Amino acid sequence: MEYVAIDFEKLNDSQLSVCEVGLVVFKDGKEVKPPFHSYIKPYGGIERNVWAKENLSHISDEMLLTAPTYMELFPKLRQIIQDKILIVHSKGADLNYIYHLEEHYNLPKLYSKWADTNEIAHSLGRCENLSDLYSELLNIPFTEHHKALDDARTCGLIFEHFSLEADISPFIHEEEYLPTEKKREYCASNTRHTQYGTATVAPDGLVFNFDKITDKSFFKGKSVALSGMSVNDNNRIKSILTDALGAKCTSSPSGKTDVFIINQHEVGPTKRVKAIGLQQTKKLIVITDDYFWKLILEK
Repeated sequence: MEYVAIDFEKLNDSQLSVCEVGLVVFKDGKEVKPPFHSYIKPYGGIERNVWAKENLSHISDEMLLTAPTYMELFPKLRQIIQDKILIVHSKGADLNYIYHLEEHYNLPKLYSKWADTNEIAHSLGRCENLSDLYSELLNIPFTEHHKALDDARTCGLIFEHFSLEADISPFIHEEEYLPTEKKREYCASNTRHTQYGTATVAPDGLVFNFDKITDKSFFKGKSVALSGMSVNDNNRIKSILTDALGAKCTSSPSGKTDVFIINQHEVGPTKRVKAIGLQQTKKLIVITDDYFWKLILEK
């Protein structure tokens, strides 16, 4: 398995104030290729908040003023990551920065798959702090916290350790990370008349076809894609569909998919756009995981 661990540091409360990045490529548990490190000239100036003043003393103002912008670095980052799994420690930090930077600079997606070592640690009942987790797993103190390249390498080593300890495949996500405010936007659905009749429609045009499935027996022999659920919920729904209802399950909708079950709070834009296209061309049926459970629990 080949993956890229990444870490950003930022100067202040703005999601666009990233000032340092580090990437380390791993293959089969070993670091391969030279690591990449760069300071970044932050958008909006070099004003530091209290946290940055205390933790980023290794980065001078002069370093930032002469550094490339994120937009200038983006082609290099994309060249390194390509289709590898992107590993972060805390999706709410690094993936959040990436999302807002892509929105601000109108950039294409930097990654297609990702995993969060913080999420894995939480699921396995481990310490979630990066430096403490590193010390716990590798029995080595971590003293260079908040330096992007060191944090990225540490994150990659932790991911490798977890991959040897447990099946981490359920934690490798294919849908994009979405900030909380974007999730709220997708959830602001309304009911209106569509080509499917009266249906619930999300702001982006995704139609929820609740009236098309009125009984759990509908799933027998159907191809069903699942996306956006937690690892446990995904496994539970998949088990019910395959073992009890006789359906076939995949992680992404295609032209052969009959039903797409999503957690509309979490499923990313790429899969939503794909699903909208399949609704228009292949009559894909889309329902939420909440509606699926309603069908299952009905007598």
